[in-house]
Amino acid sequence: MLSDRKMLGVLAVAVLGILIALAQPFAPGLSPLGHYVMGTVIAGLGMWIFRPGALPFMSGTAIILGITLALFFAFKATLVFPGKVPFKAPPQIYGVVMGGFTSSAVWVLIPALYFGFVLQKTGLGKRIAYLVLKTFPATWLGLAISWLVIGVALSALTPSITVRVAIVVPIAIGIVEACKLEYRSKGSAYICLLAWGMALFPGTGWLTGSLSGPIMQGFFPPEIKHLCNFDDWFKILALPWFVVTIVYVVLAYILARPKEAIAISSDMFKEEYKKLGPMSKDEIISVIILVGSLLMFFTEKQHGIPTAATALFALFLFVMFRIITGPEISSGINWDVVCFFGIAVALPPIFAVSGISAWFGPLIKGPIMAMAGSPMLFMLVITAGLLLIRFIDVPWGFTTAALTIIMLIPLFNDFGYHPLAVTMAYLIAINFFLLSYQQPFILMGEGMIQGRGWAPAHVTLFGLIYIAAAFISLLVAVPYWKMLGVIR
Repeated sequence: MLSDRKMLGVLAVAVLGILIALAQPFAPGLSPLGHYVMGTVIAGLGMWIFRPGALPFMSGTAIILGITLALFFAFKATLVFPGKVPFKAPPQIYGVVMGGFTSSAVWVLIPALYFGFVLQKTGLGKRIAYLVLKTFPATWLGLAISWLVIGVALSALTPSITVRVAIVVPIAIGIVEACKLEYRSKGSAYICLLAWGMALFPGTGWLTGSLSGPIMQGFFPPEIKHLCNFDDWFKILALPWFVVTIVYVVLAYILARPKEAIAISSDMFKEEYKKLGPMSKDEIISVIILVGSLLMFFTEKQHGIPTAATALFALFLFVMFRIITGPEISSGINWDVVCFFGIAVALPPIFAVSGISAWFGPLIKGPIMAMAGSPMLFMLVITAGLLLIRFIDVPWGFTTAALTIIMLIPLFNDFGYHPLAVTMAYLIAINFFLLSYQQPFILMGEGMIQGRGWAPAHVTLFGLIYIAAAFISLLVAVPYWKMLGVIR
């Protein structure tokens, strides 16, 4: 039955895309090419959202790539290349449509996904988790602090939220069972959703701490792409996301913890850590490579080696030391996600060259720019607006990203907003959840523990806690950004 509904969803979205392409309701403002590209992307988006029969992302990717390439060659005389550079087909067309796969963001993403694979394969991720858990007292507060430390530590070592969720959520449900708590109870939800949240939120504060960093780096228009670097991302966004993380933990402790004491002792964590035995050679090598990579990321401005080069060299070292073997190159990461990421990064230039951005931009710029003179009001309103859009823009938030990208250049040129400050609204929206369907990592966590961790009401409660934490962070961030001079 669920599969049938998903298939109906794909067909409904495909029909919408076809209608837009053929009926061209936005003419004359949007060209025929723009309508065809918009219809194609909508049809591919339907496959990404509903995925009937676990349809791979490659299905939507292939449709968008194939049809967009054909359209661009058919309409090459009307393409709008930025800067009015001389038209040279086919290299320019391939450069636009396939540009996501040559973006530096993709070549940060691929090694970074292998970092997560290494954490799981060597057992290093589990070792770090139990090392922290045995260090703090076995109380509701101690557990919250432990998850916070674990989340920061794992975020420093891999941007893959999938890997972090895969490490912490099974440990969390194990703690629930050790405490003899009922599944989906208040205590179970507190343990599991805190662990899940710490796998998601802390790493958003630096470029390589979550996949949002490489995604936005790839989405940034060429003229401002240099502003999306590791140093600026950390300087502008680390404090706001530290506030989000701390407030989420504090409010969860106040509002969501059980009244009765936790029925577990630190001895259990010490025993689990002892079962892991001494660190293996592979774990030691992995720690050295991962920590070395992190230090190189943080000091990029000093040594000048780009993040992608550092990440690729780290991948080379993992292969050279045979921590990643030949067969694992193909099986160690999800290449379907990499292909999905490549076309997602290419969507902004595709929209620009097909004329969609030029048509759509003025529709939203007027109302948005009217508020830009008041940074606090502006950030609060656009964040609230993007959160509302996320009720229908699921699961990956492409509309949210597109709206954010359209705002970046005029806000930077006309009002002095650093693009990464504006990006905060997108990041809050992409991590948003009130219902399970809005957040793919909630669905992933539920699947890993067969729905035993929390009930829908708990997701809503923790979602409200997250929203409160996000808006509190904006109240701190805007004065901080003014002090830094990134908002004039």
